[in-house]
Amino acid sequence: MKPLLENDKVVCAHNGMVQLKSDKGKDLIINGNPVITKSDLMNASISGCTHNIAGVPKPCTKIMQIPENALSTLIETGGEAVVLEDMLSMIMTDNGVPLQLQGNQDKPLVLDN
Repeated sequence: MKPLLENDKVVCAHNGMVQLKSDKGKDLIINGNPVITKSDLMNASISGCTHNIAGVPKPCTKIMQIPENALSTLIETGGEAVVLEDMLSMIMTDNGVPLQLQGNQDKPLVLDN
């Protein structure tokens, strides 16, 4: 299971982009990017979501739920667990839809010193 990194491209089911910014995870750098912790993701906004109901826009704007099993039990930084990339589909937006990783993220992980 890979940790979610600040440069990963994460979207809602309606292609709204999650604005990842590491605060608590900035002390743990992997592949040149800080990791994303639970509070980092809970504070992330979502922009560009195209969701609407009967023609009325109702975009996803924030993260509402991060279950504990979407967090690492082995990696922690800044006193918080790190979000796992493989478990994004368990994390819900304010419209109740899961997050998705966009793009190919198959490169090996390298811990930076």
